[in-house]
Amino acid sequence: MDIARQLKQGMSTGNLVFGQRQTRSACANGDARLVIVAANCPSDYISKISESHPDVTVHQVAMVNGQLGAACAKPFPVSALCVIDPGQSDLLSLSSNL
Repeated sequence: MDIARQLKQGMSTGNLVFGQRQTRSACANGDARLVIVAANCPSDYISKISESHPDVTVHQVAMVNGQLGAACAKPFPVSALCVIDPGQSDLLSLSSNL
């Protein structure tokens, strides 16, 4: 799966939130369906999300935060993002790989 293409599709047709704080908030509100984290996202953040929200799939991509930000067409690094509505993308087919 081409993650960058699916992210662009999800951003244009669905609802994604970017950043660790917004991702944590979406998980706490029960809105999160999938969390995508960068390869260099802090492991304590990943474990905290996984433990406190076991019903949310957490997928770690091979890209570092700068590459993930560029794949999302953002001018800043993105270490975590949350899929609330995938739109027409296939992002929800990603499984947990931690």
